[in-house]
Amino acid sequence: MMKFTTQLRQENDSVWQQIFNCPFITKLTDGTLAPEAFRYYFIQDNKYCVAFYDLHQKIAAKMTNQDHAYLLTHLVDLCNEISERSPIYDELKLTQAEIDSVPVAPTAYAYITNMYYQFEQQGVEAGEASLVPCYWTYTEMFREIAKHGFSTKPVYKDFIDFCASEEFGSLNQKMLDLTDELAENTTDEGREKMRLAFQYSSEYELQYWDMCVKHEQWLLDQEGVDTLAR
Repeated sequence: MMKFTTQLRQENDSVWQQIFNCPFITKLTDGTLAPEAFRYYFIQDNKYCVAFYDLHQKIAAKMTNQDHAYLLTHLVDLCNEISERSPIYDELKLTQAEIDSVPVAPTAYAYITNMYYQFEQQGVEAGEASLVPCYWTYTEMFREIAKHGFSTKPVYKDFIDFCASEEFGSLNQKMLDLTDELAENTTDEGREKMRLAFQYSSEYELQYWDMCVKHEQWLLDQEGVDTLAR
């Protein structure tokens, strides 16, 4: 029988292919990505990661299987991207004060809100499934980039190397195994909720990369910038 995660991957392939070929990723790989877009990504990703790791803890606290709960809790300790990427933060001269001064962007806000919704309204299994596309798209995409070779700016290479690492990939596999176990032990309704949660996060991943290229802002914030420019 086909694994549940394999089914999810096949069902979302058209979206994932758009992620793999989106402007942010292609420009990151060939070195033409604007530094401002890369910096914008790290500011917004910091905000996303804080919520992402908080969800790991909250979902784990509601799990009845203690092995599952332990795994989800300790994935954050094993690979905390905020701390792991600190050399890149240093190279970008990006401080926490600057990050805190920038509002969370609309798409990032929607993505984060949806993950909390999946957990709080649809249940533990859906909440866990909503976390998976972040791990899995990064692992698959950046491993493929590393496999074929690339030439880009050093700071972009550092980021790609981190996401393509065996360590990061092993954490992704743990999440896939956990997702399959949860799917196997829930109801048909539970699996359908997991399927939708995975789909929504996959689509938000695509929108997230697009957001970074566009330097997305809230409408009134953008109007304020335009007014100052006149």
